[in-house]
Amino acid sequence: MRVYVGVDGGGTNTDAAIISEFGEILARLSGGPTNPHSVPPEQALFELQRVLEQLFNLRSDLSTNCEGICLGMSGVDTIQERQLIADAVNNYMKNSNRHKSDACPVWVVSEGEIALMASLGHTHGVLCISGTGSIVYGFTHEGERYRAGGWGHLLGDEGSGYRIGQRALQAVMQSYDGVLPPTRLSPLLIKKLNLRDISELKARVYQADWGKTETASIARLAIEAAESGDEAARALIIDEAGQLADTAKALIARHPEFASAQVVLSGSLFRYAALFRNTFIQKLSGYYEELDFVYREDAPAPAVGAAQLARRRCSLNESF
Repeated sequence: MRVYVGVDGGGTNTDAAIISEFGEILARLSGGPTNPHSVPPEQALFELQRVLEQLFNLRSDLSTNCEGICLGMSGVDTIQERQLIADAVNNYMKNSNRHKSDACPVWVVSEGEIALMASLGHTHGVLCISGTGSIVYGFTHEGERYRAGGWGHLLGDEGSGYRIGQRALQAVMQSYDGVLPPTRLSPLLIKKLNLRDISELKARVYQADWGKTETASIARLAIEAAESGDEAARALIIDEAGQLADTAKALIARHPEFASAQVVLSGSLFRYAALFRNTFIQKLSGYYEELDFVYREDAPAPAVGAAQLARRRCSLNESF
């Protein structure tokens, strides 16, 4: 049986999948970060090969039947970066005898293409991602690529878990100082971090083990507080959703095809925060009335979309 491998490589974790020639999911696996801008490139490549090794070990009976591998890698933008990853995967396949010949093609694409493939079954349209970070992609029918945002937590990431988490932390301290009214965020944060008093927050967040992931995790508290009617939490979620809608507006304006495109909403903020999702849709549709918003809770994982894209490209006999 012919099989195809897909990888969704990110700055926090990496997901991988094997599907059959009929589209059946045969194996799934998760690993650590493989974004070469989040961890050193050597570490990213090592983890990528480790994930592939463990994935193939789940179905060793199929390990020599791989017909194609597609990797959707966040943070990988240049031809040189894509080639580096493709070479590493090709070398791994050859050195580990994972294929009967040298004919297993490897494609390295953006995270946007595999997410669109998973949700729509094709790779053209607009994709808005709001997770730990945020970014907006646009892909035309002719294969032109556009992006807006995705500049990281210091330069951007509007409408991301990081930004909402950071603003929630700031709102708690402003409430403590009396600048803002009392907020439901304070007791939620005290409970989550096991603090005796909110004044202990400073010592906690400035420790060496507190990073982007920890800040982004506070977004869940903001969502919970907003759902209970907390005005401070509602205000920051609405504002961040509006900022991400403005980023999407800027991208859509760059090509006429996007004004009536399908817009896929992906990431944890769209999944878990109805207020964020509805605000984003309302604001962006106010700019472009003909957009077709697609939000699928049942959509296959992007790693599966990557494997589906590998299968499609093999059927079209495309090359890297």
